[in-house]
Amino acid sequence: MKEYRLTRYELQLMDVLWNLGEATVQDVCDRIERDLAYTTVMTTLNLLVTKKNVLSRTKRGRAFVYTPLVSRNEVSRSILSDLKAVLFGNQLPTMMLSLMDDSEISAQDSEVLKEAIQRLEKNQ
Repeated sequence: MKEYRLTRYELQLMDVLWNLGEATVQDVCDRIERDLAYTTVMTTLNLLVTKKNVLSRTKRGRAFVYTPLVSRNEVSRSILSDLKAVLFGNQLPTMMLSLMDDSEISAQDSEVLKEAIQRLEKNQ
């Protein structure tokens, strides 16, 4: 699995792009919750193209349009794998229990988790 090391800020920009599918710098600026300068967003998007290879960029008229090259799922799997290895010593049960301790689990969440465990048991 390829590793994606993105900062919280980069993930916020990626979230906008994943939701829109493609966007200009101005589109991202308009949708990001933080108050950021246009040039800050532009510089970071360029970094995500040139250094981190998670976006592509094409020129349309006077603006560049940015498109994700990786899915939200690919990035989340990479980040979770890294967290599991570094923070939880590759112990999946410890990681899962830690996630559940810090939040309230609804009845619906509980059912989804039970179904996931049943699928895992059937596949083994």
